[in-house]
Amino acid sequence: MNRLKNLLEDKLVRNFLNVFSGDAIGSVLSIISISFITKGIGMEKYGFIVLIQGITSLVDGIFNFQSWQGFIKFFPAAKGKEEEMKKLIKFSYILDIVTAIIAFIILNSAGILIKKIYNFTPQEMFLLMIFSVYIIFNIQGTPIGILRSFDRFDMLRNQRVVTSIYNFIMLGAGFYFKLNLSYFVFVYLSSNILNGILINILALIILKKKNLLGFAFVKSSFNKELFKFTCLTNINSSMDIPVQYFDNLLIGKMLSLEQLGIYKICKTVAIVLDKIGTPIYQTLYPYFCETIAKKDVKEVFRKFLKVSALLLGVCTVMVVGLNVIGFYFFSKFFSELVLNYKFEINLYILMKSLGTVFIAVHPLFLSLGYIKVETRIIFIANLVYIAVLFPLIKSSGLSGVIAAYGVQVVLIVGMKMWYILSKREKISFENQDQDMNNDYYN
Repeated sequence: MNRLKNLLEDKLVRNFLNVFSGDAIGSVLSIISISFITKGIGMEKYGFIVLIQGITSLVDGIFNFQSWQGFIKFFPAAKGKEEEMKKLIKFSYILDIVTAIIAFIILNSAGILIKKIYNFTPQEMFLLMIFSVYIIFNIQGTPIGILRSFDRFDMLRNQRVVTSIYNFIMLGAGFYFKLNLSYFVFVYLSSNILNGILINILALIILKKKNLLGFAFVKSSFNKELFKFTCLTNINSSMDIPVQYFDNLLIGKMLSLEQLGIYKICKTVAIVLDKIGTPIYQTLYPYFCETIAKKDVKEVFRKFLKVSALLLGVCTVMVVGLNVIGFYFFSKFFSELVLNYKFEINLYILMKSLGTVFIAVHPLFLSLGYIKVETRIIFIANLVYIAVLFPLIKSSGLSGVIAAYGVQVVLIVGMKMWYILSKREKISFENQDQDMNNDYYN
């Protein structure tokens, strides 16, 4: 009993449980919500919604910076210094807002090109342009950084739960009243807007409690280091765009909207792993930053191995459960078409499991200061991904897309682990800070 109590009092475990519980609730509601759409308007129209989400997310992901990683990175240095904290918050917010506006303008300026590529009708273009409004409200980098830095993962959980419940109710209403495609697009738009507004409100509540709400009135100053770090992390994220969004766009163009809908189902089935891996990343990154700052390298590697072993067990249970009872339930939830794609879904889950087991390598790599090395690794992996994606999609269809994704996962995880292990002897108590500075600036 005491052991369980001590475990629950561990900050890392507590933060993980807060994020995971919110994600778990959101995942269950999301799976049911998607069934409302596929059964309400069909797999093809659902594929269209996935497509416009992919187009919007592509532009948003490239041009709309999310500065939470930089905020968390520089938070320890500013912590306890009120003026420095306010300047950090203000500059981070300015960066988020300006880049959101830029992304929105770019997407709407590219309307003619998008229409030509996908042969959208005027109504479909109208729905895309309306959906793009969510970019303006996608100013979440700074509030995410604030809530994570102050260990308010419970608020992040509450945000996810509220948004998921809203989305579930609205999509359920659309299914019950047999509403059309436009309604379902509106629901996704309003859900994203609610998500953006809510997280900023929660962040402002925390800032008020910490007497930092006056950040808007401090003198603006250009934070060169935060800007450089945020640019690098977003360049890395942008280079990961091919895996995040390009596959959706390519399937919609080269295969069919039905297969795009199935591919989204693959990702929905794997959402369980995402909802485990994502909160682990979110909680480990600030933990690794703090632990490395204390120069406790052994504890960092011990935690890494412990987390990876735990995730291996979870992924094994996931794969077995999917094939024993999962496919039966998913065919009832979504569509009987799911049963025709058992191989593709299993392959995707296996590739996703591989990435999930080694999820801890990513926050560890970033917290060690290897930001520029990460840029090179992602660039190489995605270059290979693009090179193999086109021939694989032509020869193997949907399976080829998933196989290409697997290649990318193996390359990124493998290269990062190799680099960390090769540098392990150099990460010592005496020279660690110097190593991190060298890797950051060189």
